[in-house]
Amino acid sequence: ELEEIQDYQQVWYLGKEASKTRYSNVTETQDMECFNSGYDTEEGFYKIISDHLAYRFEILAVIGTGYSGQVLKCIDHKTMELVAIKVIRSKDSVHQVGKAEVRNLEALRELDKTNTANIVHMKENFYFRNHLCITFELFEKDLYKALRDSSRRGLSEKEVRKYATDVLKCLQLLKKRRMIHGDLKPLNILLNKTVDVVKTLIFPTSPSTDQPLIHTLYYVSPEMLLGKRCSPAIDMWSLGCVLAELHLGRCLFRGCNYKDQFSCIMKKVVMLIGVPAGKKKMPGKESKACSPGRIRSAPLQ
Repeated sequence: ELEEIQDYQQVWYLGKEASKTRYSNVTETQDMECFNSGYDTEEGFYKIISDHLAYRFEILAVIGTGYSGQVLKCIDHKTMELVAIKVIRSKDSVHQVGKAEVRNLEALRELDKTNTANIVHMKENFYFRNHLCITFELFEKDLYKALRDSSRRGLSEKEVRKYATDVLKCLQLLKKRRMIHGDLKPLNILLNKTVDVVKTLIFPTSPSTDQPLIHTLYYVSPEMLLGKRCSPAIDMWSLGCVLAELHLGRCLFRGCNYKDQFSCIMKKVVMLIGVPAGKKKMPGKESKACSPGRIRSAPLQ
């Protein structure tokens, strides 16, 4: 840190009380090869040590961990605000996905200058110790927690309609920009303390790129399970699953794997509207959607 800190013109927080990660007693080349100088795990996740980020943000807690990185609850010692920071894994393939996310988030922020699309916009982004970090407004509650903490089995039709309207404004802007949310679920629909503001947390992708879509099994669309080309329609399917869950108090389609999820969907669809036209192939090993790059999230992750 004595070397590193010289690159920073402003220092807001040092994390003096934290247990610091020390350089090992080897050459600099060997040290850099040892999981980013000891700052990372073997999988490329930044080791959270109740320390600082960029001599400005104090790490308070880990909010969540996913395929592409960790989301941290931090205090910004420059503004004294609580923020959420997504720290992208240092693996090169994941880092490229993170850079694409930043470009898309910048484009959405430009399109939504009036801040009326109910999107949790990126505040800023920066690099720290070979990790891309993206800063967002912090929300303490999401729809998953709201449903779990509710004494009722499900939410009222009036409440569900409000949430639907707010999320649709976000999806409308994404479609205009030809982007896909890709992982719409109750955990990514955030609420403020008074529940008068509902915003959607997004790490958007473009359907024209080859980057993997990270999706949660219970909300994944049939075309993804079948390895078909994806479009903004997959977000509408996910929203339908979310709204049903909010009203029923339970997941609409609850499979334990890809094939089981597809079977759950087909059984209920047939019950409601009959057998869909054309032959529908069950997802299997040859399905692109079922490759490790497509659906990575565990149902409750």
